[in-house]
Amino acid sequence: MPYLALALFAEGPTDYRFLSPILRRIAEDLCLRRARFTVEVGEVVLQLYPPAKYRESDLVTKILEAAREAHGSYNILFIHTDGAGNPDSAYAQRVQPAADRIAKELARQQERTVGVVPVREMEAWTLVDGDALREAFGTVLDDSALGIPEKAREVERILDPKQDLNQVYHQVIGSSRRRRGKVEEYLAVIGERVQLSRLREVPAFQRFEQDLSSALVELGYLQH
Repeated sequence: MPYLALALFAEGPTDYRFLSPILRRIAEDLCLRRARFTVEVGEVVLQLYPPAKYRESDLVTKILEAAREAHGSYNILFIHTDGAGNPDSAYAQRVQPAADRIAKELARQQERTVGVVPVREMEAWTLVDGDALREAFGTVLDDSALGIPEKAREVERILDPKQDLNQVYHQVIGSSRRRRGKVEEYLAVIGERVQLSRLREVPAFQRFEQDLSSALVELGYLQH
């Protein structure tokens, strides 16, 4: 059975927690619906970090050297960067140069890079599905009480998604003496539960999925 190996280079350690299950799930869903043959999709176990001697280098070099270290171990390398309000610029300045360097220096037929660029911050995507938050945090508060948008696509208008996620967390859990910790500890759970249909209502996620779909077509996994 053909195997699809996934790797991720993310901006920060907490981004891996939410994005890793999301990226695996969307790849699985695409393959289930459109694959040319049965595909086994691997977990995003390759969470790439720059080798020690490159940790003070520019971002593109960090991504390149992390990819070089893992070269041959993945088919899709996801490169995550937050859009900070201008996702097109973030992609052009950070993702595309890294993708170009990787293609030039590590050319391999069965590898592709795919950018993952939320409009502002990754945390916006955690706020698209109230049911996922209720399951993760153990609450029955409705979306209005949690303070999350009614329509999933509206999360892109949130100016500080990280702050909003923390507010939801503290509203439900932060005041409980029996349950201590940080919202970051729940990101993987949210990533496993959030509905892909809700994420697909978000324009930035739509662009990401289209790029992933195109990469999988080029690699021969998906039908056109």
